[in-house]
Amino acid sequence: YKELRDTATINGVTTVQLNRHIKAQKTLQAIGGMDYHFVWVDRPFKFTAEAYYKAMSNLIPYTVDNVRIRYMGRNLADGYTAGLDMKLFGEFVQGTDSWISLSLMRSKETINGVTIPRPNEQRYNVSVFFQDYFPSDPRFTMSLKLIWADGLPFGPPDSDKSLATLRMAPYRRIDLGLSRVFSPENDAFMRRSFLRHTKQLWLGFDCFNLLNTLNVNSYYWITDFSNTQWAVPNYLTSRLFNLRLTAEF
Repeated sequence: YKELRDTATINGVTTVQLNRHIKAQKTLQAIGGMDYHFVWVDRPFKFTAEAYYKAMSNLIPYTVDNVRIRYMGRNLADGYTAGLDMKLFGEFVQGTDSWISLSLMRSKETINGVTIPRPNEQRYNVSVFFQDYFPSDPRFTMSLKLIWADGLPFGPPDSDKSLATLRMAPYRRIDLGLSRVFSPENDAFMRRSFLRHTKQLWLGFDCFNLLNTLNVNSYYWITDFSNTQWAVPNYLTSRLFNLRLTAEF
């Protein structure tokens, strides 16, 4: 990607110039992965791992402000991204699929001899997805998803990139799902009227962000009379309920 515009903001005045000498960004990547299948307590499991390293040059640094991405329009930086992704799939409860994942990453760029985190550097991410059902009635199922991830770097707007070394609070979220499957073989009403043409119905209820955790999306910056800047967080959606009906014909 090449951003041709060189955007600069000085004393609140933004100027845009066309950079006719911009070069394409370059990257040299090395990626290695593995899959390992095994059986534990008479149930199938699969472990996957992937490691990667990306050496980057001619980088065009950019800043992120909520949904706005602003590129500097010049090849100012070199950098790298290195990481490890691991995931374990399996039937922790017989007949259901669950998984646990762990991702580690470092992403840095060097501008004028100063090394700082890249805007996308999320140093860790832990996710768990677990499914279960009622032993007396497998038609009722439950799913639980947990996410704990590192916050992204940020800094004051319209300032030197070397100041973008602050960190948002970690992202934390728990989602809970409940569902019931209906079929003509087990539910008499499915054999009546128009429902007799339906193979299965799924009625589900989801609670997203179960603990109503306030996760930060971005910051709104306020400057007071002494020219001091204060970061006011903009939060993502809080607890949300969802009811869904899915039909298979």
